[in-house]
Amino acid sequence: MHNLFERSKTEKYKRRGKSGKRTAISVILSAAILLSLSPGNIYARQGDSGYEGGISSGETPSMTSLSSTSKYEFQYQEPCFLTGVPVIMSGTLTLSKKLKEDTKTKTQTLTSTYAYSLRNGTQNTLSRTLTFVTVITPKDNGQKVEATQLTAAKENIKIGNAVYTIGSKDDYELTKSILNDNKPAVNYYSGEIMSKKRYRMGTTGSDYVVVNSTTGYTGYDQYWSSTETQIIKQTIEQQRAGKAPVQVGDISMEVSTTTKKELEYYENLPEQSSIAGGYVQTQANENILKYTADLSELDSKRNPTTKVVKHTDSLMLESFPTSTRMVSPNLNQIRGHASEENIALLFGLEAFKNPAAFDPQEYISRAEFVDAFLKVAPAVPLDPAFKPKKTSARTSKKVEIVSPFSDVAVSNPYFTSIEDATKRAIISGNGKSKFRPDELITVAEAVAIMVNALGLNGLAPNPVPVTGFRDNDKIPSYARGPMYVAERLGLISGDTKGYIYPDNKITKAGFSDMMRTYIDYMGKDLRKEYVEKLISY
Repeated sequence: MHNLFERSKTEKYKRRGKSGKRTAISVILSAAILLSLSPGNIYARQGDSGYEGGISSGETPSMTSLSSTSKYEFQYQEPCFLTGVPVIMSGTLTLSKKLKEDTKTKTQTLTSTYAYSLRNGTQNTLSRTLTFVTVITPKDNGQKVEATQLTAAKENIKIGNAVYTIGSKDDYELTKSILNDNKPAVNYYSGEIMSKKRYRMGTTGSDYVVVNSTTGYTGYDQYWSSTETQIIKQTIEQQRAGKAPVQVGDISMEVSTTTKKELEYYENLPEQSSIAGGYVQTQANENILKYTADLSELDSKRNPTTKVVKHTDSLMLESFPTSTRMVSPNLNQIRGHASEENIALLFGLEAFKNPAAFDPQEYISRAEFVDAFLKVAPAVPLDPAFKPKKTSARTSKKVEIVSPFSDVAVSNPYFTSIEDATKRAIISGNGKSKFRPDELITVAEAVAIMVNALGLNGLAPNPVPVTGFRDNDKIPSYARGPMYVAERLGLISGDTKGYIYPDNKITKAGFSDMMRTYIDYMGKDLRKEYVEKLISY
């Protein structure tokens, strides 16, 4: 266990004081934590696996677009249940996106085309092309509503001598509605998909197989990781000419698409080297599908029999991992310090600078905290389709820069970070309020910023949240909710006597431990909420 914040022995806190009574806000440090270190990283994004009950390898940092638009080709797998036994189809999914925006209403229209080319051996093939149009409407509370309709569809499946076709969107109905809640450091989304596919059996005639699907759809995107889960329920029925429909399949599928990032610290083996040990991060997409299918066996004429067989299996696709070595400054002055590895991590993220002058016991100011915190909680990476187009237009008109706080001058070395944090709503300022940039930040203030960036203040009960800390009554009113949430999420915990010391100032060593816990939550614990609690792996 590590003590994260230090409390001065006197009522007056100094920037470089002796360590006094410690507040034990603790975290168990793992050998490897999930995270990413490069601003250019690409994630397995919403919709990368499509909506057909399959999984793709997803985007990777080394992947390049196939065209000037947002177009990528992924590895892809999907189980096909139409013949009464699961047939795993594998191949490629090519995804292209094109975005238009109404500059007046800010409504966006995203056109997405999914092209599948799959096979199982030489006799079994699947080709499919689907086009969706999604209208993204911003709401006054900052949320966005996505409404998706299928506008074009064509599909051809051949399994042995059996052929199943969808000739147009008249045979494929789909509607998808998603609510996006964009918070400063995390975009959350959740919604539902309903679809009905009507396959012609053979190339002529009036015999059909109908697949009805409902999907619960949820996930998040953020800098450190992304996760999407789909819980799919399907029924399959045959509709023979002149006969009543017969159900031949009942299927449940659980799909998770996630980006995993791991970080490990390595000592540099040659002692006679100017390069100290440091962190290496790896990134890879892990996509898993689990299915349970109760399927009627079909006879030689493809009519269902009374024998129903349960099939259970899982599929996995992983992208080839990429690795990045972080910068590794010489930190001999902190060798053996309890927070040594976490301090090295913060230097690697460039949250700390000037290693020669670094003092782990130095307290951190409010401005320094915001500047460093933005390196740990950067903005959510944009899908390439949503990135603003570059323009060559020039203007000679000067734009006056106005500070969001009356006591933060534009010339302040931390102005850019403070302005960015204000624009992202991590902190708030109206141009007249004060930020107090040079004052030392307290535990309560730091926790309020962390939880606000996560957008999870709503997890605190109303009207007055009560934490489990013995000094709960000393927590400022503005921080009661955030402290409750942070305790619930495991971001903070009290000392051995149950005290949190909300007014304590934070040392740079304490800040390092605090951010390590925050990153671990963003990369691992949040993912567990969306995978392990929703999907029965």
